[in-house]
Amino acid sequence: MKKITCFVFCLCLFTAHVPAQSASDNTETKRYAHTQKRFTFTIQPLHAFSNCLRYDFEFRLGNGPGWLQLGPALYFNSRDNKSGDTDYYYEGNNYYRGFFKNWQWREPYSKLQGIGLDINYKHFLDARRSLYFAVGVSYTRFNIKYWSREWQDFSEDGLMYTQYGERYNTQYINRYGINNFIGYQIPARHAFLVDFFGGYAIRFSFADDDKPSFNKYMLSYGYSGIVAMFGIRLGFGIR
Repeated sequence: MKKITCFVFCLCLFTAHVPAQSASDNTETKRYAHTQKRFTFTIQPLHAFSNCLRYDFEFRLGNGPGWLQLGPALYFNSRDNKSGDTDYYYEGNNYYRGFFKNWQWREPYSKLQGIGLDINYKHFLDARRSLYFAVGVSYTRFNIKYWSREWQDFSEDGLMYTQYGERYNTQYINRYGINNFIGYQIPARHAFLVDFFGGYAIRFSFADDDKPSFNKYMLSYGYSGIVAMFGIRLGFGIR
């Protein structure tokens, strides 16, 4: 029920009223028609620090200042740790590793897979189509594999035993979000596009309660709360 409530709230924010374009804005837009593109394709290189490949596809809504942005994202990273050879392990939600265990941006894992999608509405504030604000929603699904130490049942000679040892587990995380940010897209006559943006996101993450939640740090994949969002978009536009 909490998942449904959060997602409905995100959709309500996304469909919030946006002011219409005035006649004077249309006149100014014609002055800068040489910089206007109807479709853009960009990549966000800073997402590589989160083991993510993020693309953005945008298209203009009618002839007004509004644009729809679709941002698919793919997460992947593998550390190939094997049982008995890994430098960390989990006991409950706590993890243990080497001397520098407190100098971390996010919790350790063996393999990361994820897929997500952001849907944002962009509204340009000037006729040159440079300064804008944006709001939207996001959803990401993570599969995180890790090593843990826990009690395990096993059978031998028809009898059941319990032992304490290492086990390879998977945590599944569903992360919902609300995006709010402003940006500046450098106007240009040519097709190349450069865009700087910054703002914040509110995240709601849901994971299996009996496994590590991966939510300790702000950059953790399972973190819930307010996080800063900023970056650069590089790409091109076409008519």
